[in-house]
Amino acid sequence: MRESIGTAWIAGIVMTFIALFSSYLAFSINYSKSFRVKDGIIERIHKHNGFDSKSPSTLQDIDSFIASINYNAKGNCYKICTDEGMDNKHYAGITGTSYTIGNATKDKVYNYCIMKVSRSDSSSSRKADMTSSYYKVVVFYSLQIGNLNIGGTFRTSGETNTMYYPEDVIFK
Repeated sequence: MRESIGTAWIAGIVMTFIALFSSYLAFSINYSKSFRVKDGIIERIHKHNGFDSKSPSTLQDIDSFIASINYNAKGNCYKICTDEGMDNKHYAGITGTSYTIGNATKDKVYNYCIMKVSRSDSSSSRKADMTSSYYKVVVFYSLQIGNLNIGGTFRTSGETNTMYYPEDVIFK
């Protein structure tokens, strides 16, 4: 009887470690995928110098990239943008090629959020009225095993370099 109880304990410990290791592995895979998505979005914004409407547009290019790596995590842009102090015209929640400028509510979820931070440089040593801006990109991830979402939603954020005279069809 003593050996059977000992075997049950060892089996329980082994199962616990397998579950912990699987959870850690799933979390780290989703974490690294979110960095890949963030870097891909930033790369495509740089390639198009903002959000242009040429064919393929920036949003179409980003959407095809996200679809190719099967990224489907979603999160809420409302809290992020209110924490950043962005007004309604300078942030967008984007799912596929459809986007919502400002007006994000607590119940809407998006694949990623983009915030535009504008700068203007009118120093006498440079060109007058030079406009420049950069974009903050926020991507979401969570502990997902297949279609099962365990735990909360986390986020990864990054910024583009400063772009001069960016083309912009979203933030006008």
